[in-house]
Amino acid sequence: MGIVVGLIRVMPSEVLEDDQLRKMIDKIKTLIKLPAKLGSIEIKNIAFGLRGLNVTVTIPDTAGGIDPIAEEISKLENVETAEVTDVGLL
Repeated sequence: MGIVVGLIRVMPSEVLEDDQLRKMIDKIKTLIKLPAKLGSIEIKNIAFGLRGLNVTVTIPDTAGGIDPIAEEISKLENVETAEVTDVGLL
């Protein structure tokens, strides 16, 4: 049994103010439930004031993968897309 680490790129539907981005980060933190663990959330400048989030998550390989977490994140308010961009096994 191994641990899967995944990077989820979250793109907002519009340019968000700092407080809106913090609220989105807080909501993402509440979505990550055991057995998954949140590794980090990085804010990335995209272009013209648009900022995205890189969310790193680890989960046991027997627990169903990273995709269900990305699907839940994509349902949040102000989220245009949440896609798994990288997956690896520790």
